[in-house]
Amino acid sequence: MRPLTVTLTGFIGVRDGMKRESITIDFQSLPNGLIALSGPNGSGKTTIMDNLHPYRIMPSQASKLSVDSFSYWDHIYGAKAEKVMDWEHANRRYRSTFSFRKTGKSGKADYYLTVQDADGQWEPVTLPDGRTSDGKAENYDRCLEAVCGSLEQFFTSVFSAQNRRPLASYGTGEIKSLLAELLKVDQLQALAAKAGDVAKSLQRRLDAAQQEVLLFASKRERLSQTAKAIDQDGEALNVARKARETLASQAATLGQQRSTLAAKQAESKAVEARVRELTQRRTEVTGLITTNVNEEKAATQRVDQRRAAIAKAVAANNATLAQEAVIKGATARREDAQLRISRGEARALELQTQIKGLEETPLTLKTLEAEVRGLLEQGRAKKEVLDSFKQQAADFKAVPCSEMDVHRSCPLYKQAGDANARYDVQLVEISKLRETYGQKEKQVKALAPELAKLQAARTELDTVNAGLVQARRDLQQATELAARAPLIEQAREGLASCQSDIALLDKEAAAIANRFVAQAKQYNEQLEQVNAEAARLGAVDVAGEIAGLDLQLQRNRDETARTDGQIEALIRSQATRQAEADAMKTELGGCDATQARASQLSDEIAKWKLLSKGLGNDGVIALTIDDAGPALTQEVNNLLLACYGMRFTVEIRTQRALANGELREGFEILVHDADNDSTKVVGVMSGGQKVWINESLTRGIALYIAHIAGQPYGTLFTDEADGPLDPEKKRQFIRMKREVLKQGGYAREFFITHTPELLEEADAVIDVAALAL
Repeated sequence: MRPLTVTLTGFIGVRDGMKRESITIDFQSLPNGLIALSGPNGSGKTTIMDNLHPYRIMPSQASKLSVDSFSYWDHIYGAKAEKVMDWEHANRRYRSTFSFRKTGKSGKADYYLTVQDADGQWEPVTLPDGRTSDGKAENYDRCLEAVCGSLEQFFTSVFSAQNRRPLASYGTGEIKSLLAELLKVDQLQALAAKAGDVAKSLQRRLDAAQQEVLLFASKRERLSQTAKAIDQDGEALNVARKARETLASQAATLGQQRSTLAAKQAESKAVEARVRELTQRRTEVTGLITTNVNEEKAATQRVDQRRAAIAKAVAANNATLAQEAVIKGATARREDAQLRISRGEARALELQTQIKGLEETPLTLKTLEAEVRGLLEQGRAKKEVLDSFKQQAADFKAVPCSEMDVHRSCPLYKQAGDANARYDVQLVEISKLRETYGQKEKQVKALAPELAKLQAARTELDTVNAGLVQARRDLQQATELAARAPLIEQAREGLASCQSDIALLDKEAAAIANRFVAQAKQYNEQLEQVNAEAARLGAVDVAGEIAGLDLQLQRNRDETARTDGQIEALIRSQATRQAEADAMKTELGGCDATQARASQLSDEIAKWKLLSKGLGNDGVIALTIDDAGPALTQEVNNLLLACYGMRFTVEIRTQRALANGELREGFEILVHDADNDSTKVVGVMSGGQKVWINESLTRGIALYIAHIAGQPYGTLFTDEADGPLDPEKKRQFIRMKREVLKQGGYAREFFITHTPELLEEADAVIDVAALAL
């Protein structure tokens, strides 16, 4: 794959690094060899490098080598963006066109892969199976993979991106898949997958056959249970038939007994008629006794209700009479409460007037106290100034040159003279302040008694108001009690009436009790007479015995009908179950054939699974990889020898030993250090040493592809891999690049570096900063 031209439009890296919306780079005029991309950090070098290939990924921005782990939408801006790249592969010219459009919150991306025909026309790439690059991402990836190989192979061998995953960190399954593609044995994986699909298809058929076998087993179990149920029905049928015979015998015996009693009963028809009359009369008398008892209970309940109502009225009248003294004294208490209210309201009015006249006293007192404090502070300040003037005036009198003319030009003497003159003025002001202070003090003292009067008046007003509240409450209570005075006489009259009603009620209750006792005695006597006559006639009455026999005969008939129903149900159940058993026996005839088919499918599945495993990663592919390991190791060690000398030798192990000594498929890269006579894995080496080894492994795979696998990649790519190397190793790094170009027959390698010495070694330099102009 050789890039020819690339156009990037709407990419954030181009906008931020070059201040341009679009950029086009033509690589066709560049010479073969090492092509360096130079420029300061953030100038867009990696954005260009990440787009010098046709795959739908910017590898330095992806978390792993998969189109699913990367999104172009994070690296483009605006309503429309585009990537157009012309590239050459296997002597044919291709064009990859990525088109991105944003419409509101959603976005649409189209990916097209076209190839130039002999007439110079561009047409979509079409695979032998009919798949065409029509703008869909899946179709583009499949068409590109058919032309250039898989994304993993490309970025593992010829494209070293920033933050790329070291080859030494690959797992066994990952390295097997990669080497299988390099060795062109991925078709074996396809065959293994097909064999696995056949095994899965057969497994579904086996599952269905095994399900049938389980169903047959279930039917066999049901047949056994049905046979047991048929036997149980037969036993139950025998028991039911014996019970029916017993019931028939009992019915015959009971019928004979009833016939005997019926003949005896025909001889005493008159006795029987009298017994029926006595039975009817007994029922009537029993009803009269019950009615008498219920009427007595009702009458007694009515008397008790009236007695309770009278007792309630008596209690109410007694309660009213108990308050007679209180009610009669309520008039005097009402007058007393009215007098207290009148006096309290008058005193409250006086106190409110007094308080209103004294309300301004606290404010006036506070104002005067503030003025006194202010005068006091002014006096202290003026006293300090006066003392200062006094000291300066004393200095004026003590000056020895006061009698000389020189004192007129002396500033200190002049200052002392001014202080002497201002001393008298200050003394007068202090005297006025003292006089004002005395007056204010007198006013404050005069207002103190007034403030005490105000406080006393407010306290007394609170007491008077509390007394008024209590007096009004007493007035209301006394008024209510006085209004109840007429109730006293009514209570006396009501109490007398209640006593009269109680006397009448006692007489009525006694009369009711006597009446019902007499009626009960009469009804009981009649019942005794009926029972005595019925007892005499009962000795010859067989109607009761006949009724008992009739009841037994009815029970016998009911039990016989139930037994007949049970026998019929058992016969039907037995016939139904026998039919089911016959049907299940017929169905179980195919059980042996189904079991044989299941065994045959199981054997066939084992063969296909063995074939899938043999063609898969753990079979022929593993053996092929084991054979390729030495060749790949030789390519890597040749590079290390040509570029870095004999110090480091790489060993690639495709098998690992278990604790029990057995070998298992694996992948491990060991580095032998001749200088230190040691062997270690790549992960514990220094940063610079890791770069040598990893780049040697990557380029060794590239050389292996070029020499053995036959994948004709014509260009290599490296993004800032020389950072951890010292100057000498950087020069060796360039030598390795040239050695790879030479051994693999590659035309170019594009690489990014910030090392001036490496830029000088390059065959051509693309100045990214100059592209911004």
